[in-house]
Amino acid sequence: MSHDRALPDLSLDVIGTISNEPSAFRDRTVPMWTHGVSFLFSFGGGICLLAVAIFVVFFYELVAQEGQRILAVLLAFGAVVPILGILIFDVGHARALSGYRHIRKRNAVTGQALVAVLAGGVFGFLHPLMAAPFVVGGVLSWLLCGMAARWTRREPMWEFLPQEATSFLSGRDQRAIDLANAARGDSALLEGLQKVLSLGALIAGFAVASWLSATEVINIAAIATSALVTYWSVDAFFAYFRQRSVADPERLGRADEVVLLPPPYSADPEGDNTSLVVHHLTVRPASGAALLSDVSFRVEPGEVIGLSGDSFSGKSLLMQALHAPHDLTGLQIEGHVALQGASLWSRNGEDRPIQSVLVPPETLSVPGGGAANLSCFCGDAQLDRARKALQSLVFTADTVSRILNASDVRHLSRTEQKALSLARALALRPGLFLIDRPEDGASESLLAALGDRLRSEARLGHTTLLATENRQLLERCDRLLMMQNGRVIEFASTAEIRARLSSGWSRFVTTRELDNEEALDAWLCSQFRRDGDEGNRRAVCMVANEMLAVACQAPSDSSNSSDNVSFEFKHFVGQCQLRMIDPRLALSSGAMQKARVAADTSVEGERLSPLAKIMRDSLEVETGGEDGEGYLQVTMKTYDPRLQENRKGHADAPSQT
Repeated sequence: MSHDRALPDLSLDVIGTISNEPSAFRDRTVPMWTHGVSFLFSFGGGICLLAVAIFVVFFYELVAQEGQRILAVLLAFGAVVPILGILIFDVGHARALSGYRHIRKRNAVTGQALVAVLAGGVFGFLHPLMAAPFVVGGVLSWLLCGMAARWTRREPMWEFLPQEATSFLSGRDQRAIDLANAARGDSALLEGLQKVLSLGALIAGFAVASWLSATEVINIAAIATSALVTYWSVDAFFAYFRQRSVADPERLGRADEVVLLPPPYSADPEGDNTSLVVHHLTVRPASGAALLSDVSFRVEPGEVIGLSGDSFSGKSLLMQALHAPHDLTGLQIEGHVALQGASLWSRNGEDRPIQSVLVPPETLSVPGGGAANLSCFCGDAQLDRARKALQSLVFTADTVSRILNASDVRHLSRTEQKALSLARALALRPGLFLIDRPEDGASESLLAALGDRLRSEARLGHTTLLATENRQLLERCDRLLMMQNGRVIEFASTAEIRARLSSGWSRFVTTRELDNEEALDAWLCSQFRRDGDEGNRRAVCMVANEMLAVACQAPSDSSNSSDNVSFEFKHFVGQCQLRMIDPRLALSSGAMQKARVAADTSVEGERLSPLAKIMRDSLEVETGGEDGEGYLQVTMKTYDPRLQENRKGHADAPSQT
């Protein structure tokens, strides 16, 4: 008997129109009041600790020296008050800032250091010499923590052997992988230095207090208290500087810099308030070549855009840069990304409608079970909306029930995890869906349902960017954005690109600037994938750069809002064709004849115009116009490196008698 019971037919349009409002969200923030509250609790605990030390004075003077034995019991009970105060402050601190453990730890160290400064100030008021151990201990703490952080190696959670790495990297031990990837801790040297410096402060406190007692500056009963307070204070100083010497975990894993450029539509803001605008988006490391270079495009509401290109072309990076640039660790990001006139890069703790959702290849989940992860912990109304979205993707009641009732999302199958991730995104109802490689872990039926649902979302005005190599999904896209080496080489309708690719032509679109020679060369080099094609690449790139120079010489045309130039390339047997399409290109027959004569009569080292160089290095040059756009097409001779190798092999073969 089958356990998969078909659910009743569910209209996708009905699902979308019942509740089309986007879900509210807020970015993770740390409230400002937490710092003040944490400081007060830490300060109170530090004062209680000092009060315990003060009781030592009374024990020594009243009980040990004056012999009032009855006070020993009373003072012992009295000392319980600050001891309980420490417990109350610590527990209250944890309860008041439950869920902010990192904030508690950092502020507790800061609060204790401030109490230590206060104690040092009081001791200095009694006698300047009593403040000396505080000052020396604080300075040494600062120096030692700074030098240790710079010159010592942070200790890993677990130091594994190569044989052990072979074991856990083969999938045998997830706990080992977690330990190997855990954040490194302080070096053992720092822990030892903290103990040594704190004990040194204890001895120094005893020494100074004993000397002052011998000179009758302070009472002998204050010796132990002075030493204990000095010990605790220097330990607090070292803990503070030790914490400051390591990077704040909140800053780890973040982008080095995110620069929001001004919008490109300041003169006509109304024209772009209903579209996704990406303008001059660039992502680069601190040193080295850019990973995304000057990516610019616009998507209208209700469009489904497919991102396509070779592996390592930057599709996934583009998705992340659009949605969460601050998470691109160690990278520098600049550009302008806006949906309906609002920046997608803004982060704050205010409630607002969600604008975009990123669905990465691997499912994002947190502890809480399937229903909580599906509804984003947002209650029954959101769960009901998410459940309907899930039903539209999986179609079986048992699968829906299994996902909703899962105690740990990681125990679901990859297809079920993928269905949960996609349904959650659909239920959030953002204006922009960013879906990266949905085919990873998804079944064909799930992909078919996703394609149907995205078309329904498009009718509701929602925009989708879909990075996929799945032909079924690509055919449902309105336009394709072709990428290569972190650049957009073409952005056109799906039918147009597929027709051109089926005929063997490739296209690259760029702006009319000589600075784009590098991008043009990279595109052309990718057309020659065989070993030994260096000569072909070099020859074609030289001609292409001269063609771009010809385009840059074209007169300006203010009536044409677009200033792009297109290049098309196709291989033939023994030759290739390169065509430049330029709406501003207008080469007269006289200019062509003059360039031909200059090319035919040129001598080595002579300076030629770009058009004459094209004539010289090409087999054929043709110019004309189609649909109001001029074109310049060249035919160049190419060689097959495989044939070259065969000829060389025959030439090198030993002659036979």
